[in-house]
Formats: sequence, C-alpha cells, structure tokens
Amino acid sequence: MSVWLAAADTESVPACPSGCCLPVSGPLARQMVTACTRLGDLVIDLDAADHHVVSAALTLGCHATAIITSPGLAGVIGKMLATTHPDHDLEVADLRLTGPDTVLTAVEDLAGLAALVVAKHTCPQERRQPTRSSADPLQHNQPIALDVAKVTALLKPGGHLAVVTALRRSGRHAVDPVPNLIIEARRAGLVYLQHIVALRVPARGAPIEPTLFCGVRSRTHGQEPAGMPASTRVHSDLLIFTKPRTEPSVTSHAGTASTQTDDPVLGEQTWVEGKQA
Repeated sequence: MSVWLAAADTESVPACPSGCCLPVSGPLARQMVTACTRLGDLVIDLDAADHHVVSAALTLGCHATAIITSPGLAGVIGKMLATTHPDHDLEVADLRLTGPDTVLTAVEDLAGLAALVVAKHTCPQERRQPTRSSADPLQHNQPIALDVAKVTALLKPGGHLAVVTALRRSGRHAVDPVPNLIIEARRAGLVYLQHIVALRVPARGAPIEPTLFCGVRSRTHGQEPAGMPASTRVHSDLLIFTKPRTEPSVTSHAGTASTQTDDPVLGEQTWVEGKQA
C-alpha cells in the first residue's frame, strides 16, 4: 500500500450524504497519469465530473477522452480547458456528451486502445438520488454504476484501470467496497497492482484536522446512528489494475505449448500487491 498526497487548494464537498463520493482532485489526476501512461498514450475519463483528468493528460502529452452525462457540465469543462491549454493541446482532447445509460456505448470505438481508464465507484444512494437542486445546470450529471468487465475492454494490453472509491456508510454499518471491486476486476481478467491511499487533506508535519463536511452526517434528522460517530473524509481509496501483456504461445523444451505473461508494470516499476521489483 502506498500514500499519495492528493489535497487540492480547495477541496470539493462530498456529493452524497455518506461523504464517500468525492471528485478526482488535480494532484491525484496528475499522479495517476504520470504513473500509468507514456507520451502519446490515450487516457479515458469515464463519467467525468470536472476537467482535472483531461487537463493532466494533455499537460503530460497524452490524448484524452472524457465521457460527460450533463450538457451544463460539458460546457464548464470545455471552457476550463480552453482557458488553461493552447489550441494544439485541445486538438487531442475529445469531450463526448451522452446519457448515463450509454456511457460505455459512447466509447466502443476506443476498445483496446486506452493506456489508462479512470473510473469512480460511487455509493448506491448517490446513483439513485441526485443531490443538486433543480436550478443547478449540472443536475443531470448523475453517477453511473461501474461495470468492470465492460470497462476492461477499453484497455490495451498493459493498460491500467484506476478506480477511485472509499469506505462508506450504510445505515448503522461501514461498508468497504474494495474487496468486491478486486474480485470483479480479477474475474474480468485484470491483475490487481496496488491499493493507494489518496490523502485529501494537506500533510505538513502537523496533526491532520479536517473540516467536518455538512454532507457527511447520516439522514437521521441530524443524529448519528448508534455506533457511528461523526466523521469526515480524509482520503480516497485508489485501486490500480492492469490488463496483462500476453505473448504468443511458445513451445517449451518438453514439447508443450505455454503462454507467458509479462509482469504488470506501473510506470517503470513492478507494483504487484505483495511483490517488489
């Protein structure tokens, strides 16, 4: 397990009552793209909530595609990119507007091409209930359910899937989505590389004292369920998976065919969980 410093200058308020659905910060986006891509690679941001992933990809010399489910948000992201990147960067940026049910359909033409796919695993209540007011132009940007098997088809051999998630509350219990995500990814043929703690608050050698977000409390008329104290989100869980590089079958000395798979590589190091290069 590693720790990445992912605090932004201003942290966004969680989008759900459990406090687990946080957007990808600028520092976190830069670290993901740096670790998982090379110059000229394709980065896909599924169900983009802001410009950070696309911006980081363009800055680091990658092609970028963002799938957006809100017309208002698409306009905001486009304006942010236009004011922070030169025209030659924008030529390799592809913003695709689609509905929440057709996110993966919108990128079918990119199957097998992505070096990095960034996906956010949101809690069920956020996918069911929009939390924005009817006056918010971004209200139609509702998170999608993550289908790991279908997302895997977007990756090229050696490509990486980065899933941003977090511990969440469900009634009186805390729910950790990480084990199930790892199981789903392995069933889809991916290799689990690393669990990274993305610290969302500044670390400056002093005790961490994060602000308690108003959205963190449970929907019990301001009261916390028994056994669940008031809390706030200080980190997100980033899971990195890779699609194995498989070489053509070769004949061994015993005369039988065998298939060799390259060790998964994250940047320039092998980061298989529990294994050191």
